[in-house]
Amino acid sequence: MKLEPYTEELRGCPVKGNAYPVLVLGIGNPLMGDDGAGVELAHRLQERDYGPLVHVEEGGTQGMALLPLLEDADTLILLDAVRTGALPGTVVTRSREELPRHFSRVMSPHQIGMKEVLGAAQLCGTLPRAITLVGVEALHTDFCRPMSAEVQEALPKALDTAEALIARALAEHQARKNAHA
Repeated sequence: MKLEPYTEELRGCPVKGNAYPVLVLGIGNPLMGDDGAGVELAHRLQERDYGPLVHVEEGGTQGMALLPLLEDADTLILLDAVRTGALPGTVVTRSREELPRHFSRVMSPHQIGMKEVLGAAQLCGTLPRAITLVGVEALHTDFCRPMSAEVQEALPKALDTAEALIARALAEHQARKNAHA
């Protein structure tokens, strides 16, 4: 069997393995209070039907096991709790260029894994073309504490932000597809 060489045109091709143009990945640990915000957002987005071009996944604290998920995604939208110094419950977005700085602030053990996952994808040349983080400023990340009221109240705004990013990614995907037609 002859293997087809990987090319940029194959990125996001839905007939190649588990590839999809848009990956939405919720990361964090629900056992650590507000650190579960990304996973909760992923659960809520999984209840919606975006069609076959969007895959929403709960990444939890899986670390390097997440690498195959994002290798063929064209656009990655990360959902996570953050510590930026803003008021608890503030919804923030960060672009691909700002992510190394975000993941260098360790809030819980999963972030070390995400930094490594993104680094490994970059080394392999499979880092998604577009990456955006939707973060909710955490109040606390203590073990076995429930999510704070501030973060719970911010989840609808974070969902709206994620959905706007999904819509934009799908529109960009369609525009690129039309440009090549």
